[in-house]
Amino acid sequence: MLPARAKITLLTFFFAVCCTAAVITAWLQARADANVKPAELYAVVDRQLEDLRGGDFPHAYEYASRAVQQQYTMQQFADLIQADFSGMTRATRAEYGPVQTRGSHATMEVYLICHDGQVMPCVFMLVHEADSWRIDGARLLPPWPPEMRSDDAIL
Repeated sequence: MLPARAKITLLTFFFAVCCTAAVITAWLQARADANVKPAELYAVVDRQLEDLRGGDFPHAYEYASRAVQQQYTMQQFADLIQADFSGMTRATRAEYGPVQTRGSHATMEVYLICHDGQVMPCVFMLVHEADSWRIDGARLLPPWPPEMRSDDAIL
């Protein structure tokens, strides 16, 4: 049995080790987050949106994360896009909002703008896999009301 003073010393040592590990982990996480270039994320989303607009679902599927590809076959992915995300196929351009990163995951706001000026906000979730960013999911939000449409719509 250890004396009380030895127990306190041992607990203090383990507490110090845990705190040091937490500080180092937070520092490494902050460095990794700072190295994420939003332009890389924009490029992945741009390429997938371009493929979706062109009806090239097999190529758009290549930008999906492994988890998405394990959950959906290519045909199921195409069916899902056409049924639930058809706004992505109609968008003529995308404008990008804030990007948040946390390690190998990123979230970014994207505003899909259609030919008639309709703006559809969307949140894209990305994951860094095998040295590249992949789209891990997207959530379309309700379109903006007509009075909030883009002034520079292509007519």
